[in-house]
Amino acid sequence: MANTTILIDDVVKELNTFLSHNPTLISASLNRAEITLDKHTKPLTKIKGKYPQTHTLLEDVVQGFSNEWTELGKLQIEHKILTDYHQKVNFSIIPSEILHSYYAELYEENKKPEDMPISKYIIENELLPKVLDNMQTLSISGVYDPARKNEFGFSMNGIETILAAMVDRDTPPAHPAFEIPLNALTDANIVDEVTAFERKLPSKLKKKIKKIFMSENNFERYVLQYEDQFGQNKFQGDVMKTRLGKREIVVLEGMESDVIFGTTENNFRNLKDVFDKPQITDIQKQDYKVKIFMEWWKGYDFLINQMVVISNYTDVRYGLGTTADNKKYFGIDGVNEPAA
Repeated sequence: MANTTILIDDVVKELNTFLSHNPTLISASLNRAEITLDKHTKPLTKIKGKYPQTHTLLEDVVQGFSNEWTELGKLQIEHKILTDYHQKVNFSIIPSEILHSYYAELYEENKKPEDMPISKYIIENELLPKVLDNMQTLSISGVYDPARKNEFGFSMNGIETILAAMVDRDTPPAHPAFEIPLNALTDANIVDEVTAFERKLPSKLKKKIKKIFMSENNFERYVLQYEDQFGQNKFQGDVMKTRLGKREIVVLEGMESDVIFGTTENNFRNLKDVFDKPQITDIQKQDYKVKIFMEWWKGYDFLINQMVVISNYTDVRYGLGTTADNKKYFGIDGVNEPAA
């Protein structure tokens, strides 16, 4: 028989007992690869907030022999700081509202707190799925704004924000991405444009880029146009692969822009604190509410922006934006596309 007097203290006790019997539930749920970017990034562990990174560039050193010392080659060290963001959930339950709902049946008498299904339902069927759904959205379209961090959408930078900053014309970035000019995508040209993107990859990266990321809408366009032109994609199994490079197409659900990008296997990182363990940190009662507190750190970034290739629909810029950078990283003399 359902309990007709669900008390706040009962729910607090039951939630605490449920969590104590399932100590890894929260961390396992948030750390398993249900968020798309988590499946396609390598973890990078550090200490909360800042991840200083460096990479080195060594110019060519081999030359013809002579009896004189003729120095050739210079070592350069580039520095970048990666950032992750402190996330929290402050979620409340009003037990009296459960009493007058269908879910009152989940609160049964004569059961131990750890066996009562109401806690399992609240945590596993409502709270955690919503947290994972929110993190999927934030990972794609989040924009960090400390003045608005108590609103949804502004607690971290998502991949769209990260990529936009790497090719910003108004505020040129210190660490730019490698841009590849393309025509605006349409239903009739997307296969050709993705193929052009692959052909224009710098030679030093071409064999190292195994995945191309795009929106769900553009993925659907690609599949439909490919099948219209060539029939069933013979490279399509559990994953769809590009026509030219046989690169996996990764679908980023929730991405609204037409941006296409790729990078080397170890360059795209999921920032995780070395001591961090996502968890419910406290359960309190206040007036008629049960208050659940949860927190963790989260962020995504690239170790080396210059190793990220991204579509450019703005102008004809090819590469990193300057001849000096193109020469330094890829041996490209200029900022225009090489002749086909």
